[in-house]
Amino acid sequence: MLSFVYQLAHTFEREHGYPPNLLYLNHRLYSALRADLPTDAEQGTLRERLGMEIVLTEEVVHPHVAWTRLVWQQAAG
Repeated sequence: MLSFVYQLAHTFEREHGYPPNLLYLNHRLYSALRADLPTDAEQGTLRERLGMEIVLTEEVVHPHVAWTRLVWQQAAG
């Protein structure tokens, strides 16, 4: 799962000229990603490692990345 997420981010950056800052996952995919990084299982640590905010939604079938200007932590609070 981790290599797939990195590939998504790399492709996004190549196509748009800037890196993504959002990663959309459902809970099953999020669990798989956490299993790939057991030392970074905490969402905050995982978010820092990836350099992206993690958006969990069951509407997502496959992981995807995006970019937003919005400061995500402020929007969530």
